[in-house]
Amino acid sequence: MKNPIIFISLALAIGVVIGVIIQDDSESPDSRMDTSTPDSVIVASSQNAEKKSDAVSLTEFNRLLQKEVRARQVLEQKFETLSRQMAELDSSMLSFKGINDSEKITADSKSDTSDSNSHWFNEQTLIDSGMASSRASELKANFEQLEMERLYLRDQSIRESWDRAQYREAMQALAGKEEDLKNRLSETEYDAYLYASGQTNRVAVTNVLASSQAGTAGIQSGDYVIRYDNQRVYNGFGLQQATSSGNIGDNVALEVERDGETLHFYLPRGPLGIRMNSVSVAP
Repeated sequence: MKNPIIFISLALAIGVVIGVIIQDDSESPDSRMDTSTPDSVIVASSQNAEKKSDAVSLTEFNRLLQKEVRARQVLEQKFETLSRQMAELDSSMLSFKGINDSEKITADSKSDTSDSNSHWFNEQTLIDSGMASSRASELKANFEQLEMERLYLRDQSIRESWDRAQYREAMQALAGKEEDLKNRLSETEYDAYLYASGQTNRVAVTNVLASSQAGTAGIQSGDYVIRYDNQRVYNGFGLQQATSSGNIGDNVALEVERDGETLHFYLPRGPLGIRMNSVSVAP
């Protein structure tokens, strides 16, 4: 009887040992790693979410950047348009002052503009020409008033977006004031006034067509045209107006200055056949 009991007890003991061994295997490192797998998945998911968030932020930044670029392009176009309008306004202003686009204000070897350009208005030039100081001061004040009115008109036209017709009408009114001033002065005074204010007061001949009226008469490059048909001219625009008025073919007097000497010619009315520059020369 004792042997079966011992055998049974031994079998039970072996079963308990096998159970313990199996339990230890279930708690091995590999099993514990498997329990950590959910944490790794959470970390990976968090990283993916951050990447998606960064991608969204970058897309939004690119969208805003493109919007800024388009806004800058629109501003640049508006600036170019405004600059072009200002250039047109300046061109119109010059035309009312008697200077067309083909005439550039230059000075040749006979021109002396250093004194007239040292100031916006060289009052001393008028005094040196024999004008009383009080009269010279009056003309300076008149000039500065007209210049300020011209500047105000320019700013107002831009601020209020005037069209060319409206600006032209305003400039014509201002040109009328300048014409009134011209009529109040003698030719000598007005000549000195133009030089003192840095404006053109001579028409310089630069080239002559040999077969033209001027070439046949003997007019030379470097001459200054002073009068046409007994009318004083101060710039090329005025000379063009004089040659195109009256009856074509009528003989008219032409006064030219050459090396300080005055020369007189009689030519049929019409184009002289010269190229010219409007220049500022000391009287």
